[in-house]
Amino acid sequence: MIRRLIGFIVLLLASVLAAQWFANEGGFLMVRVGEWTIQTSLFVAVLAFIALWALVTLAFGLLRRTAQAPGQVRDRLAGRRTRKAQRELIDGLIELAEGRYAQAERHLEGTSRISDQPLMHHLLAAIAAQRRGEWQRRDDLLAEADAANPRARLAVGLLQAQLQVDAEQWEQALATLGWLREKAPRNHRVLMLQARAMQAVDDYAGLLDLLPDLRREQSLPSAELTAIEQRALDERIGELGTSANADSLGRIWKSLPKARQRDPALQARYARALIAADCPVTAERQLRGWLRQRWEPALVAVYGELPLEPERIYNRLTSWLNQRPEDPALLYAAARQAARCERWGPARNHLEAAVARGNDPAMARMLAELYERLGEHDRARKTYRQALGLDPIGNSLPRMDAGAD
Repeated sequence: MIRRLIGFIVLLLASVLAAQWFANEGGFLMVRVGEWTIQTSLFVAVLAFIALWALVTLAFGLLRRTAQAPGQVRDRLAGRRTRKAQRELIDGLIELAEGRYAQAERHLEGTSRISDQPLMHHLLAAIAAQRRGEWQRRDDLLAEADAANPRARLAVGLLQAQLQVDAEQWEQALATLGWLREKAPRNHRVLMLQARAMQAVDDYAGLLDLLPDLRREQSLPSAELTAIEQRALDERIGELGTSANADSLGRIWKSLPKARQRDPALQARYARALIAADCPVTAERQLRGWLRQRWEPALVAVYGELPLEPERIYNRLTSWLNQRPEDPALLYAAARQAARCERWGPARNHLEAAVARGNDPAMARMLAELYERLGEHDRARKTYRQALGLDPIGNSLPRMDAGAD
């Protein structure tokens, strides 16, 4: 504002000075064109020139504005359409959150073609179609989203896989996830969804192959991965049925990563599978090798279950007891093999020592059964009560209050 005021004052002063100069100096301007001669005062000539310049400037301004008018109209209309699309997008989001899926889809798709973000409209409309159970409509909308922005192809594919998993369309989900794995083999969300779909269709061979990538990318919590791994191994072994043998079990075991083959729980499961497949010699050799590398109570427990010649197994266990006389798992294993040899005295000694050092209800129950066999019924009842105290779930009677009548 101040700048304009200063400019106006300067122009006014310049006009006054120019008028005084023209009044004092006078002068004239003569222009001859052919036979025509035009003569006027210098002041009038300057005014005529200024007026001509103003008219030419005004004419050019009008021509420019006329030329720009269609574009400005288009911009206004485009802005109006964009604002309308934004309002419809917000309304669609609200309706989607409120569970009004048909209205949400109508608002979202109705303005997708005039929106500057058609991808968002198509994706949200696909979610609304999924909520209405319109699977084909959902896939059509996702295809439109993919065409609207090819750079978002991975995001569109992930949403499609998630929606297919939510709808329990497992085969379609696995096909989509297989394509996504080719495009983004290390994407943790792709891996997580693939693991879920494989579990749903009982594809445990595929799960075992997928587990190394799941662990490397930390796609699932460690505890959940361990549970999946244990179940996958159990199911794969179970699938073998009566055809299980050392070779087939060995192939499954070798398919696990080396790091997982050092897990004591998995080692125990593998050894028990070998025993169930009538391969106890192989199981004994494996267990002995693992125990030589690292002492694990879980493996000692399986060693005590070996259905081999009991004297030989018992002698090995007692040799280990010379080095680890206080180990409850080893005492329990030795007691089991002593019972198989019908050495009731050593079995009783080992069990009593194991129960005194451990808190496993299985040990107490076995000791109670041994007391019954030996005719010591009072001890047996007392030890059964001890076993129930260690494992209250095993007691089917409700607990009575101390003050009950």
